[in-house]
Amino acid sequence: MREQAPMTNPITALVVDDEEMSRAIVAGYLGRMGYRTLGVGTAEEAWHLLAEAREVVHVVLLDRQLPGMGGMEMFTRMKAHPDLAAIPVIMQTISDSSAEIAEAIQAGVFYYLVKPYAGELLQSLAAAAVDRHARLKQLQGDVRSRADAMALLREGTFQFQTPQEAHNLAIAVSSMVPHARGLAFGLIELLLNAVEHGNLGIGYAAKEELKLGHMLAREIEERLASPENARKTATLHVRREAARVVFTVTDEGPGFDWTQYLAMDAFHSTATHGRGIALARMVGFDELTYVGNGNTVVATVELPRAAN
Repeated sequence: MREQAPMTNPITALVVDDEEMSRAIVAGYLGRMGYRTLGVGTAEEAWHLLAEAREVVHVVLLDRQLPGMGGMEMFTRMKAHPDLAAIPVIMQTISDSSAEIAEAIQAGVFYYLVKPYAGELLQSLAAAAVDRHARLKQLQGDVRSRADAMALLREGTFQFQTPQEAHNLAIAVSSMVPHARGLAFGLIELLLNAVEHGNLGIGYAAKEELKLGHMLAREIEERLASPENARKTATLHVRREAARVVFTVTDEGPGFDWTQYLAMDAFHSTATHGRGIALARMVGFDELTYVGNGNTVVATVELPRAAN
């Protein structure tokens, strides 16, 4: 992975591991990306540092097996804390037990590393986690600025072609349900999938290679301009009912085997992408269902009684 240039205000990673050598190795990998690292040996130390807001932390590298409070217990505490819940966590372990991995994923751990692992994999996961967190924070601010007007919408159909249109539409429409944390993030994942994977036919493996080579944006532009794709559109239909809002996204692609992407299995938890559908299902919607060959997805958000 290409090294990042040092930043004026570097990204800060908190490394929680009881082995000093492990902390040093992780710090070395992240340091080559321009990250600043803080290292502690116990979850208790990490919790006090985070809860007391002594440092601004952008990502946590958390060992599962720790003396005293374990990694999973600390993760659960973070998710229950309003100021810490959004900080991305990369869980590290020496155990490759599928049961342990499944337990962590079901608890909401989207990034899971089994030691020993390649340094480039750690760097890719850290960059992906930080990028998603930054995008989610920006989305939350954008959504608040558009909430008043979109709250009036009861039903509508929107067509879009480009990633930027998908991004803007997701922000605007998600403000219909301002209480639903993660809705904008979930909608963006679905709308981008409709453009990139559906209409433009960029597969997950190809997207991985393009991202690593910093060529994804150019490839999207070229495919959008090609005669076979120039007239393709994706559609978002929104319907607000008494107790829920239903979002239906349809593209003009051939569909795909969506079943393997609904569950956050061990393979996808170590990929830098491909987890978007599972993430959307877990953090953005109360229900997510694919229809037919997979080029239509129906996502539902339940409304609180006060909003009905």
